[in-house]
Amino acid sequence: MERTQIDKILEIGIQLTAERNYDELLAKIVDCAMDLTGSDGGTLYLYENEQLHFCITKNISLGVNRKGQDREQYPPVPMTEKNICAYAALHRKLLNIEDAYSCQEFDFSGPREYDNLTGYRIRSMLVFPLVNHEDKLIGVVQLINAQDGEGKVVAFEKECEKIVESLGSQAAVAVSNMKFVQEMEQLMISITQVFTDAIDTRIPYNYYHSRNVYLYVRLLVDYINQRYAEGKVSFHYSAEERDELLIAALMHDIGKLVIPNEIIDKTTRLGERFPLVMEHFQHLTALYHIDYLEGRISRTKWIEERNNLVDAQQRIEEINRKTGLTDEDVQYVKALAARKYTGVNGNKISFLSLYEEECLTVRKGNLTKEERDIISSHVEYTEKYLSKMNFGARYPHIIQWAGAHHELLDGSGYPRGLKGEQIPFEARILAVVDVFEALTSSDRPYKKSMEEAKALSVLDDMASSGKVDKEILQLFKEALNQRGNDVRLFMFSKERAEEKA
Repeated sequence: MERTQIDKILEIGIQLTAERNYDELLAKIVDCAMDLTGSDGGTLYLYENEQLHFCITKNISLGVNRKGQDREQYPPVPMTEKNICAYAALHRKLLNIEDAYSCQEFDFSGPREYDNLTGYRIRSMLVFPLVNHEDKLIGVVQLINAQDGEGKVVAFEKECEKIVESLGSQAAVAVSNMKFVQEMEQLMISITQVFTDAIDTRIPYNYYHSRNVYLYVRLLVDYINQRYAEGKVSFHYSAEERDELLIAALMHDIGKLVIPNEIIDKTTRLGERFPLVMEHFQHLTALYHIDYLEGRISRTKWIEERNNLVDAQQRIEEINRKTGLTDEDVQYVKALAARKYTGVNGNKISFLSLYEEECLTVRKGNLTKEERDIISSHVEYTEKYLSKMNFGARYPHIIQWAGAHHELLDGSGYPRGLKGEQIPFEARILAVVDVFEALTSSDRPYKKSMEEAKALSVLDDMASSGKVDKEILQLFKEALNQRGNDVRLFMFSKERAEEKA
């Protein structure tokens, strides 16, 4: 073997191991095999599910260069020993045919039919299996019509056999390694889906939130890459960076797994305590009635207290569901909480507990400060859980991005109160999308969904006040305007809500 050929094989080995795109790797295997042997054509079949499937074909004379397009229209290679590619696969054996038409060992009726249709003439053929370091069959490469220096079709030289066997081993290992990486990536996605399914079991609406954030982030990132290709923006995302950000989008809320259901699912100020408060008022009504029957209070007093408690039930039910409270509402609750029933033995029973008073005097929303702090802690738990997963050097930023999706540019976010450039650009993307999805979501049991225009107006206000990134928001608006039917958001159905209830 000449020194130049050895150098070429070594160089090809480097190229194959450096390639990161799966389809390009397969095409490069065919190109390298044709180049090393001076072939006019080459085809690569992959061995999957105990069958050989067409993948890549190239023919210089005919101008054919198909890289897996419409693979489904080509049936698998019949795994019979009369088919030369199947024979090479079954026996892990290289086959060097000087003239396909005169060979009686294999059935070449298919190639002859192809020749009749195209006017081409297949003569010499070199077929070799791709077997990896674990002795597993990866595929088969079929080369046709070796050519000499003058372009004349000749037989494949014996020396070519060693060359392609060496190439086949390198190619098989490269394909195996890339498949392994893809399997690990799919495992990562599967683990992510397990987490989100676990969240779904506890918090059905958050399940849709995570997936919709993923879809919106994908829409935005792909739009950024499109604008970069058009020369309109100065940055873009590689395939690995895109995958990393999408995984972060899916996993940004996994910390909510440890937040108590009574807080996560709290749709009113009192939440699950509301029936208990109503029962407590009925109990107080009964105690006053007993006091009247046993002569400890007058009929007038009994009727007054009964009416007060009926009014309290109505007012508390109303206040419990309000989105915002007036000063009068707060004063009423405080006055009611200050009241106490005094029993026969002198024991005092409060009309409202301190916790119930705190819940019912929350001016806006349903959560007390302590409950909000507990909800906010989900980001820290997200970081904690993600830090236990080994993302390796391939996805080094997932924890950082997911852990900062509630940080705001003015430092008013959480958990660290980061400001400006302290917040990674990708975390700012998650922040914009997270707010937008939460506002427009139709699956929140405690609020009505907001129209997209109104949600974007809220984000505009946040951008103007220095909380979210203006550039990201603008790109997101543009991406939303040109989105197609491929963005299919997950919707929360009434039936699903009833199932969860």
